[in-house]
This record gives sequence, structure tokens and C-alpha cells, in this order.
Amino acid sequence: MDKLEIQQKDGKIFAPLTGKWLIETPEELVRQDYICKLVNEYGYLLDQMAQEIKVTSSSRGTGSARADIVIWASVQDKADQKSPVIVVECKAQNITIKEEDYFQGQNYAYYSGAKFFITTNEKETKYFQVVHGILPKRLGNEIVAIPTAKELKNNKKIEELLNSTKAFERDEFAKLLFACHNIIRNNDKYSPEMAFDEISKILFIK
Repeated sequence: MDKLEIQQKDGKIFAPLTGKWLIETPEELVRQDYICKLVNEYGYLLDQMAQEIKVTSSSRGTGSARADIVIWASVQDKADQKSPVIVVECKAQNITIKEEDYFQGQNYAYYSGAKFFITTNEKETKYFQVVHGILPKRLGNEIVAIPTAKELKNNKKIEELLNSTKAFERDEFAKLLFACHNIIRNNDKYSPEMAFDEISKILFIK
């Protein structure tokens, strides 16, 4: 299969999932770039995906929202209107993704019955498992990857990916401590030593 590439002209960008030329907004550019990645790197077919799909039949609140990219396990599942497997929420590159953006994506995925959801602004992409059976009051666990098109047929691989939660890495922990140290030092006018002492009390509290 030929490599899928972004098509742009006169301030518009072609959306292969709709067959239309759309205004090239920063978010639309990210979306079309990620669709290319799903096809070229993960092996998904355009026929098993869709963009801007309503997640419920409701016209109010979350039900009126549209998921950026939706992926079904197969072309037939899409035709039969079964629950998708993956929902993707896209943001423009210049937007720093916040927790509420992840939570919005999780709601889309939860109400559609998906197992995975992704949030991307192209510079940063994160993958989450969708926790069903409880109201989505918190983010699902961040995981290391999503399945390829071939892996969707392997239930064991799906379970492995859903359980492959991302560890809190050393560098991330160090950055968090540094941020907390600066907040305590600046807000309370502490010396660096006193700020570190305050953090130590939190770290070693029983």
C-alpha cells in the first residue's frame, strides 16, 4: 500500500476520512498528520476509521461532542456500528495539553465503548486505558502504547497493552520535586535549604 501523505493547497488540507478539503487550522493539521501515522506506522485502513464522530445520540453536554479520530477493530465492525477500539483527541501544536484535555478524551472513549484513547498535539502523545464499569471521574492509567492493526486481532496482546501502565520515571520525579521546591521557596520566601527541608517532611511522612 502506498504511503499516505498530507495534501495541502490554498489554505486547505485534504481529509481522506471525509473525502473533503477542509480549512487548514492548526488542529486540523495535527489530526491529518496523526491519521497518516495511524496508516503508515500502525497499519490501519482508512475504511476502519472516521473523524469528528458523535459519541452518543444526545445533543446536549458531552453527548454533543465529537471525537477527532475513531478507530474500529475492522471495516465490518465500523459498518455494523459496533463500539470502536480507539478514540483520539487532537490539539494544535501551540496548545499545552492539560489534564482536562485528557479527561475530555477519556469521556469520548468511555461513552463510545472504546478500550484505548490517545491525546496528541504532535509534539506530545500519550496513551491511556479506558476504565469501564465505573463513572469516569478520573483519568485511566497511562500506558506505553496502543495496538497495531494486526495486534487488534490478538486478545492476549490487547490485554498486555492495557496492563502495560507507564512507570513514573526518575526524570519526571526529579522535575516534580524541583517544581515543588521552587513554589515553596518563592511563595513562602524560604531559603533553598529551608524549602528542601519542607519537601523532605512531605517525602518521609508516614
